[in-house]
Amino acid sequence: MKNSHYRKHRPPTPIIIALLVILATAAIAIADWHTINTDDGDIDAIWSSIPMTYQDSTNDSGINDKDEIKEVQYTFDGNALYIRFLSWNGGDILSDNNKRAIAALDCNGNGIFNDVDDRLVVYYNSGQVAITAGNGAYTVAGDAKWGEQDNPEIEWQGPLDKLPPGCRGSSHPIGLAFSIIDLSGGSASVISQADDTYSFDNPIDYGDAKNSYDWTDHSCHDYDTLLLCDGPRHGVTALQLGQNLDADGGDLNDDPALADDNNSTDDEDGVAPSPGVTWGTGGNGSLDVNVSGGSGYLNCWIDWNADEDFLDSGEHIINDQAVAAGDQTISVNVPSGTSFSSPYMARCRVSPNSGEATSPTGAVYGGEVEDNDWLIQPVDLSIAISGSDVALTWSHLGQNDNEQAYRSGTPYFDYASATPLGSPGTSGSFTDSGVAGSPADTFYYKVVGTKSVSGFTLHSTPSKEVGLFEFDIVPGS
Repeated sequence: MKNSHYRKHRPPTPIIIALLVILATAAIAIADWHTINTDDGDIDAIWSSIPMTYQDSTNDSGINDKDEIKEVQYTFDGNALYIRFLSWNGGDILSDNNKRAIAALDCNGNGIFNDVDDRLVVYYNSGQVAITAGNGAYTVAGDAKWGEQDNPEIEWQGPLDKLPPGCRGSSHPIGLAFSIIDLSGGSASVISQADDTYSFDNPIDYGDAKNSYDWTDHSCHDYDTLLLCDGPRHGVTALQLGQNLDADGGDLNDDPALADDNNSTDDEDGVAPSPGVTWGTGGNGSLDVNVSGGSGYLNCWIDWNADEDFLDSGEHIINDQAVAAGDQTISVNVPSGTSFSSPYMARCRVSPNSGEATSPTGAVYGGEVEDNDWLIQPVDLSIAISGSDVALTWSHLGQNDNEQAYRSGTPYFDYASATPLGSPGTSGSFTDSGVAGSPADTFYYKVVGTKSVSGFTLHSTPSKEVGLFEFDIVPGS
C-alpha cells in the first residue's frame, strides 16, 4: 500500500495510543450487515434496527466517571465499517478542536490495539474522519464526508479499502474499543471510555482470480478481484456454493485463482464442468452445481476471449438462474470458434435474491463467489480387454501438458483412494496388465489432464468413466 495515494489529514497525536486501555473483552456478534449512508447530512433511522454495542444506563452528572459516551452502535457492509456515538451531554461530545472520538481496531487479532498494522478511526469535531496506524505513526487516509454530527449524535465510517486485510473480512474476531479524549494544554485526558473492549465478526468471502492495482494512475488490471477494484464479495451466511467457504481480507489473488485455496480451505467446490461432457464450439457444455444452506440465484461468467475480464458478449453464461439446495446440472452455450487449447478463467456467484449478483463485481450480503481456472475439455477415454489386460486409449488434448490414467474400485471417483497408472504423458494409451480374470472384480477408469500455470498444476475435467465389470456365473442362478 503506497501512502502517497491517500489525501493526507492533520498528523495524528501519538498520545492517543496510550489512552486505549485494554480491558476485559465482551464478545458481540454482528448477525447482519447494513449499508449506512453517512453522506446525507442526517442521522439515519436504520440505526434503530442495529443491536447496541455499548450502552451506559446512568449519567452521574459532575462525577468524573468517564460516562460521556451514552451509546455506541457498530455495523459494517461490503464497503465500510460504520459507528454511531450518542453523548449524555449533548454538544459536549466534541465541543472544541481539542476533542477526538476514537474507535480502535485490533486488525491482526493479537489483543493489542497499538500495533502498526492495527487501525485507529479518529473523528474530529469538524466532521473530519482520519484513519491512522494503530501506533499513530502515520495517517493512512482522511475525508470529511466520512463523518457527520447532529448533537448529541455523531456517525462516521471507515472504508474497508483503507483498512488492513484483517479488518476487511476476517475469519477471526476483531477487537474494538471506544474512547473520547481531550488534548487541551498539550496533555491528554480521557473524557469517556467504554467500560469494555469488544470483539466482532466480519466474515466476507472474496474472489481470488489474478488482479493488480496501479497506484500511479489508480487503475485496475486483469480480473477485478481486489476491494480497490470493487471485486466480488459476499457477507458470509449459511448460503454457499459447495460445502466449504472461508472468509479472507480480499487481498488473495493469482493467475490460476488458487490463492484463496492455498491460503486455507479449498472452498472452490461448488461449480465445475460436468465430468466426461465434451463442450462443442458453437454448441453447448454443462456445469455441475452444488448449493448448500438454502436456495438462491446463480450467475457465472467465462472469459472466452482471454482478455482478462468478464464483460464481453457471451461471457455471462448463467444469468440469475434460480438454484435449489443440492446438486443440479446446468447447460451453457459455447461461442463459435472456441478452441479449448488453454485454461479459461471462470467466476460464479450465488446470492440469496434475484438481481443481486448479476455483475462480476460488487458487494452482496449472503452467498459466495468462486473463481476457477478451468481446463474444460475432457479426454475421450475408451477401453478394450485382451485376455487379462485392460487397454485404455484416448486422444491427447492440446489444452493439457499431459494426461494421467487412474483406476478405482469404487464409482464416483475418489482420487485420494484411486491408483495412478504409469506416469503422466502424452502417449494417449496405457495397458493395465493382469487385472481381468479370476477372482471376479469391478474396476473403474478415468483419465485427467494436467497443465502447469504460473507454477501451479491445474487438473482438467475428468474423462467419462469406463469400467471393467466381471461376474462369477453361479450354476442355477
